[in-house]
Amino acid sequence: MDPDDRQALTPDPVGEAPTPPVLVPHLAFADGVSFLQPPPTREDSNPIILAALASLTFALLLVLALQVAIHERDQLAASFPHLAGPLERLCVPLNCSVKALRRIEAIVIDSSSFTRVGGDVFRLSVELKNTASLALAIPSIELTLNDAQDQALVRRVLEPQDLLASADVIEAGGAWSSSMEVLLPSPVAVAVNGYRLVAFYP
Repeated sequence: MDPDDRQALTPDPVGEAPTPPVLVPHLAFADGVSFLQPPPTREDSNPIILAALASLTFALLLVLALQVAIHERDQLAASFPHLAGPLERLCVPLNCSVKALRRIEAIVIDSSSFTRVGGDVFRLSVELKNTASLALAIPSIELTLNDAQDQALVRRVLEPQDLLASADVIEAGGAWSSSMEVLLPSPVAVAVNGYRLVAFYP
């Protein structure tokens, strides 16, 4: 070994004991303590507080159910007819009412005609079909009379009472028809060359 590569050893000072190594003590945990164990449950829960919380939860659920029932009252009455009476009684203090369900997309004008009876008198006949699985309210009908250029001469909205409806609803999968006479002003009666019907709910 090259003498220049050797390092000098410094002896400990005379009379001093060598410094002992520092030892880190192990951490000691209390018996039964583990990070994998769930926290201890309290056994001193107040039963009065628990009962109050349960009652509050039940009351909130009841209020929510009533709100849904009021909002969907027409649907509920149509789906479950025996609920119509209770829903009507529920509506009395809330100033609401239970009406026949309305779904205009399920109402189809199955057939119609507009023919002259004599002079300025015409007869309108219409048959509506309910394609839904629930009874639906009878809609209103908009009658438009056109001339030879397909331009509107006159429009009139016919309510169910105008159509002589004897019922409020069209039963599920059923049909309803009406026929009525229409008296037109002479200038309009002469120019009428066609008509158009549209069913809608006001």
